[in-house]
Amino acid sequence: MNDAALPGPAARHRRGTPVDTVVRRLADLLGPGLLWCGPVTEVRDLVIAEPGEPLDGPPDDVDSDDVGSGDGISGALVLAVGARGPEAAAMVTAAGAAGAAAVAVRLPVPAAPDTDEHPPADPPEPAGALPRGVRAAAERAGIAVLGIPAGVRWDRVAAEARTVLDHGRGAFGLGPDRSGDLFSLAQTVATLTGGLVSIEDAAHRVVAYAGSGDEADELRRLSVLGRSCPEPYLALLRKLGVHRRLRAGDEVVEVAEHLELGARARLVIGVNSGRRPLGSIWVQEGARPLAERAPEMLRGAARLAAPHLVDHYFQGDARTRLASREELSHGLLTGRFDAAALAAHLGIDPSAGADVLAVDLREPTGENGTGHWAAQRAEAAGIISVHAAAHRKNALVVQACGQIYAILPAPPAGSGADAEGPLLRWTGDLVTTLRRLTGTGVQAVLAGRAERLADIPAVKLRGHRALLLLARTPGVPVGTHTRLTPALLVRDTLDLLAGAPGIRFPAVADLVVRDREQGTDLARSLLLYLDAFGDVGAVAQHLNVHPNTLRYRVRRAVALTGLDLDDPEHRLAAALQLRLDLDGHEREATAFPAP
Repeated sequence: MNDAALPGPAARHRRGTPVDTVVRRLADLLGPGLLWCGPVTEVRDLVIAEPGEPLDGPPDDVDSDDVGSGDGISGALVLAVGARGPEAAAMVTAAGAAGAAAVAVRLPVPAAPDTDEHPPADPPEPAGALPRGVRAAAERAGIAVLGIPAGVRWDRVAAEARTVLDHGRGAFGLGPDRSGDLFSLAQTVATLTGGLVSIEDAAHRVVAYAGSGDEADELRRLSVLGRSCPEPYLALLRKLGVHRRLRAGDEVVEVAEHLELGARARLVIGVNSGRRPLGSIWVQEGARPLAERAPEMLRGAARLAAPHLVDHYFQGDARTRLASREELSHGLLTGRFDAAALAAHLGIDPSAGADVLAVDLREPTGENGTGHWAAQRAEAAGIISVHAAAHRKNALVVQACGQIYAILPAPPAGSGADAEGPLLRWTGDLVTTLRRLTGTGVQAVLAGRAERLADIPAVKLRGHRALLLLARTPGVPVGTHTRLTPALLVRDTLDLLAGAPGIRFPAVADLVVRDREQGTDLARSLLLYLDAFGDVGAVAQHLNVHPNTLRYRVRRAVALTGLDLDDPEHRLAAALQLRLDLDGHEREATAFPAP
């Protein structure tokens, strides 16, 4: 079938799907090379149009009941079939004026070698990139543009786009879309395992998927396109006893490759609610072996997927319920609601203890801005959720105060899993993973254990304050409240002193003022000297000065302040006053590197 043989504009759908979601799922189905640019808008409809076809009214072959409000192609994805060069740019302009959400155009094919001695004035469009004229027209019209690689037929693009949009509005008998969070979970698992992920219900219907489309084997393509696992592979699984093992518990089952069925090697885990099977999560091996910790990540994902699949079966609104659960978890963390009532609603023993982990992503200051950082934090929360669910059952992950908190139910006493060492190692591995996958400076603090759920807000506050303190040493990935307690005590003391201006060491305060007026460095040198227990060599090296220079500065500071360095109270008072008066930059320069 060629471009000109396609039918006219297609029937359209009224529920919206974000254009970036459409692109991601189309890339899974169509393979690599799909490009897009422009704003993130919602795609509600699909329209197929050719050059010269009017785009300012409803399609001629659509029943009035399907048109909805009769608002033309507003919110539609327009497939610009047969449009090249200026025609494609003109269709983008017309679609933008008509209110379309996005336009799909064909990407240029590689140009033949130019043998002419006089090359054309305009350079050819680069192969595999959106044409310059199309991009310019899209920017002027404020519309998203999808670039369809050469070799992908338009009829297939239309079929796959309808599949994506139908799923978004609840086709295949699933009712309203409740799979958005399952798609996010699948994407997180794909990121953590390095494989291609699909989530199936108990009837072997595919409800969510993620992963690089070009690495998909034939079995995955058939499963995603047909929305269910092919019968020959199901027969093989029954013969191997895989389904029986999945129903038995949280075992991760390895399924070897079966090239005769177009299937590479896979890992699979069952998703169960008690003894009732809800579905399964599959990870197909791609071009590289799966991550070493892939089985552990699958166990965590299965625990997170269970409530989603319960909603899938009972036609509940997963987003509303999970938003409510997140709000209640936030209330448990911050103390806004009664802990006992919340515990009953969340299915947690109110007398049980819980370890609290606080995680912070250092916000970038580059061109991507706050929106990009918020997306990274949401991605990090998903990664932490999978890790936490794998580490402790019924773990909760909540975003609060610009940070991410994991509430990890305490293991049974005497189990050997309640020591701080294993939890600290687990936290270190988590931070390493977050730094690698998000590309940002991530730090975490083990805030300690809340002996009762009602104590969680106080432990959370400790974690929040400890993260702020840990930010002074960005090279330190993980801290513990126990290790940071002395520094927090000093910080609290300085906060109290800042609110009591009558309590001061005036002579030392005057020394800081004198330094700023005369450009000297006596105060900072004195504080470093006090912090180093009088180790002149270490302080001189830190300041990059001769030891005699440091000795002179200390003697001069003592002479100006009347400080008695042999008196421990003088030394303590001077150190507090210097820390109180030196600004943030000077105070940071005062600290020695953490051991």
